[in-house]
Amino acid sequence: MDNLEEIKSKISKLNLDEKVYEEVILPSEVTFNERGKPKKYIEATLELLKAMGGKRIVELGCMRKLLRHPIDEIRPKCCTDGHSTYLWGASGAEVISVDISWSAVMRARWSCRKFKNVKMVQTDALTFLEHYNDSIDLLFLDAWDVKPGSNYAENHVLAYQKAKAKLSKENIVSIDDTDIAGGGKARLLIPLLEQDNYEILVQGRQTIAVTRA
Repeated sequence: MDNLEEIKSKISKLNLDEKVYEEVILPSEVTFNERGKPKKYIEATLELLKAMGGKRIVELGCMRKLLRHPIDEIRPKCCTDGHSTYLWGASGAEVISVDISWSAVMRARWSCRKFKNVKMVQTDALTFLEHYNDSIDLLFLDAWDVKPGSNYAENHVLAYQKAKAKLSKENIVSIDDTDIAGGGKARLLIPLLEQDNYEILVQGRQTIAVTRA
């Protein structure tokens, strides 16, 4: 338990040196060189998942850029993507990554080709969740881009609602792109998670929420 609380405390500080943006679309210079990167959030989430004994990750929205460099290197124009699918796979957990884009699935599949524990599924995220029947220890939400006039925030709420009955008793919900547009992809989801008694550990480049003990 002490170790778990230490990890939670570390996660709560991930956003301390990061800016929050009200804009929906950021200039390229800000996106590549100023905005926080997802990698430290993903690594901290995996540390938390391991401490909780979680073994299955469902990712909605796979990595979009080919990983052509060592994962420990940060290259701004590449690593704003976060390489999430690769990092999940490298943890040894069972990973199911879902994306509606065939080209994105192909790039992620190539990047994760050495991981037998990663399964790529090309389909709509909500359709996938309707037919998915196994448990989920970590739900990573990154399926709909933050675009003006689109239902990205609403769709991430729908995804959580469809996944809710399949989430393990002790689970993590992590959402990408929550440092833009007044909360970004988690703008409508965070109040719902709080209502469902989740502990919001951090809100920054990503938001990480965990079921309360």
